Amino acid sequence: MSLVVFPFKEEDPSVVAANLATASNHDRVTEVWAVAASPGAAMDEVEAVAAEIVTAGGSPISVFPQERLGRYRKGKGDGMNTALRMAAERAFPRVHFYDADITNFDGGWIDGAESAADRGYEVVRHRFPRAATDAMITWMVTRPGLALIFPATMLPRLGQPLGGELLLTSDVVEALAADDFVISRSDWGVDTVLTHATAVSGASIYEHNAPDGKRHALYGSLTDIEEMVLECLDAVASLVGRERPGQSFDADPPALVPADLKRTVAYDLESTRSSIAAAPGPGEAAVLAGLGLDPSAPISMDAAAWGFILPRLLEGFRLEDPAWRAATFRLWVERVIHYTTHQVPLGYDAAMAYLEQTVRDFEKSP
Repeated sequence: MSLVVFPFKEEDPSVVAANLATASNHDRVTEVWAVAASPGAAMDEVEAVAAEIVTAGGSPISVFPQERLGRYRKGKGDGMNTALRMAAERAFPRVHFYDADITNFDGGWIDGAESAADRGYEVVRHRFPRAATDAMITWMVTRPGLALIFPATMLPRLGQPLGGELLLTSDVVEALAADDFVISRSDWGVDTVLTHATAVSGASIYEHNAPDGKRHALYGSLTDIEEMVLECLDAVASLVGRERPGQSFDADPPALVPADLKRTVAYDLESTRSSIAAAPGPGEAAVLAGLGLDPSAPISMDAAAWGFILPRLLEGFRLEDPAWRAATFRLWVERVIHYTTHQVPLGYDAAMAYLEQTVRDFEKSP
């Protein structure tokens, strides 16, 4: 009696169709929901594909638009929270969430989560190897931010705190659906607040390893994910002063990283560089100066500089302020570029060990 949910917007229809078919034909899945960002052509196309899958013998698939529930930008959070509220009303014993753009989604994702739930875990999170230049929000914002706010707890040690791939049992679904703090997060910040909410809920948590990685369309310039960077940072900052979670969770042992992932480049370095080539405008310059930086000087954002800046961003960042947005995105890009040009050339294993160490260093920060 498991439900599988795919929030979607404008992903490749063939990828969405393949993922719906995988879930609908799985023997542990009784229903599948595809939650659209809005009505329109993309939703109509998915609806048509879903009907074909069901006609061929798959479990029922419902395709419907998300409700407007939160108080931030209308985005992924509204999609996930729409499904949470509806699933709580239907009392599904288990609810899976998966991003709709995974190109290597197969039954193993569902099997891994179901197996952990069969052993009594109430929250099952998927973790997976990433390219050395992928997951730069996780590595530069979310995990270090969680390390600063919640040191010596499970939160900075979760492999994928921004992962949209998880299983929740019915009690957890009901609690999240009734949590106004979670429901208010209608944008990309939803994964961050869901991670915190489940960590403090008292539910048992397991990280299942998807050893082949999460394959998805990668980026051109990092400007492709500018909104996500800012909303995720804002979500981390919103956790300051909130309840500390427990200190442990269980997980699969690490697996070997696929060789091709070690060679993958996740974004275009030169187009990203050009996106921040212009000098800061007056408002952005004022923010940079307030952060203790010289806005007229080149920025070199190594680990020590980021260790100085990130706590100040978490304290001062204003999501709706254009100057703060511009300054914050510039500084994050400079941090990613510095890592890309200084650590990544040393090799995959060295780069990943460096990233893990930076999280540990943030945990030790005063």
